[in-house]
Amino acid sequence: MVVLQGILVCLPLYTFGALMLGAAISAGLFVFHVAVVPMIFKYSKTFRRHLIFANFVQWPLYIDHEEPSTRGIDGGRNISIEYHSKVDNCNVKIGIWHILPRSVYERLKGSFECGGDKEDLNKLLDEELATSKMPIMIYCHGNSNSRAATHRIQLYRFFQQMDFHTIAFDYRGYGDSTNLNPSEDGVVEDSLVVYEWLHNTLDKAKDKPAIFVWGHSLGTGISSHLLGNLDELSVKVLDRAKPLPMPKGLILESPFNNLAEEVAEIPISKLVTWLPYFDAAFVKPFRAAPEHSFRSEEHLARVPALPILILHAKDDVIVPFVVGVRLFKSIVASRSLGGATVKLHAYDKSQGLGHKWICHAEDLPEVVGEFVKNHQ
Repeated sequence: MVVLQGILVCLPLYTFGALMLGAAISAGLFVFHVAVVPMIFKYSKTFRRHLIFANFVQWPLYIDHEEPSTRGIDGGRNISIEYHSKVDNCNVKIGIWHILPRSVYERLKGSFECGGDKEDLNKLLDEELATSKMPIMIYCHGNSNSRAATHRIQLYRFFQQMDFHTIAFDYRGYGDSTNLNPSEDGVVEDSLVVYEWLHNTLDKAKDKPAIFVWGHSLGTGISSHLLGNLDELSVKVLDRAKPLPMPKGLILESPFNNLAEEVAEIPISKLVTWLPYFDAAFVKPFRAAPEHSFRSEEHLARVPALPILILHAKDDVIVPFVVGVRLFKSIVASRSLGGATVKLHAYDKSQGLGHKWICHAEDLPEVVGEFVKNHQ
């Protein structure tokens, strides 16, 4: 009874203490939310870089990039190219997968199954790539993981069924490419080198196959920067006497007009948009930083002759549909005096395609097939 009385006496004290502790934790979280987080966003370039590129996220683990077949890819081979980066002033290795069109793989299937010499297989596939009449799709992936991510492999299978060659690669800091901190200039330089490698591979072809570039998410910013400045980059970065030729077209999946507006519109930002210093702390650092601004609307305004197809799902919560529309309108406005085709193909929320799964859209073969056919 005495023990029970003691408990009854102490219970209000424990309750009060728990409430005070809860209040302290809530206050701490509030201070962190409204003071610490904005400071980190505004002043830490390292934090912003991790947020943008997310190359520390690698899933699935322990991928054998040397063997695309271990990720369920038929008719794929691994290639690596090395060059000296002017951006980081060091040697960089880029890992690449070349995946054959379905019809070509079926014809050469025996060469993959016999387990012969890899050097002989690479020579055969180099020749096949150089003399192919099939379109070639260069894929610039988005942030996190590598070229072996599940949703990316689903897209490669779509390319293969469409009878396209696929060139998928990892920027510095991703996959089996050199482990460097990525920056906008760095990943664009990597993409430029892969683009030049492909053109050098095709040099001996009498009738060169049509090359298209496909960017997804962050890869839309990378590919837009690459192609919007291809002439200048060819001369200044590659030291070429003549610029590399433009591709036949650019396909942008889930794109944004610039990174600052993407940050401002992403749904999670609604947690802090009420702060009077929201723009200064969260948006302006992305607007002002040359190392990661990804101003696609400005880059693409420089290439009015480049055909562009935009694919965007209205239920995308990573790159909201509104910033894809802004990019589309901006490109159209930049071509008011004339230019190549610009098309926005939207997917309704009811289809549930979100940010990563436009590759499963029922009409994608017709939409992409028509764009490639009209511009190859």
